[in-house]
Amino acid sequence: MTALLLGWSNKYRDDLAKAAELAVSTLQALLQRTLDDYKTAGYDIQSSSLEIRLIQSQDDIRHPQIKFKAESYN
Repeated sequence: MTALLLGWSNKYRDDLAKAAELAVSTLQALLQRTLDDYKTAGYDIQSSSLEIRLIQSQDDIRHPQIKFKAESYN
């Protein structure tokens, strides 16, 4: 999460909300792909040791779909 936030913050220097949205959405997509792949393969996700599907998620990392919006609290 830290690396994602740092990377997106570097691209959107003046928009922390956008960087946070992209970081969270990227991580969520990566975790969802990992779970989906293991469920499809028939693994019990509760008792199996799972490896993160990082390589398979390259497109999600490069171009995440924003599914979570940042909110400003005053």
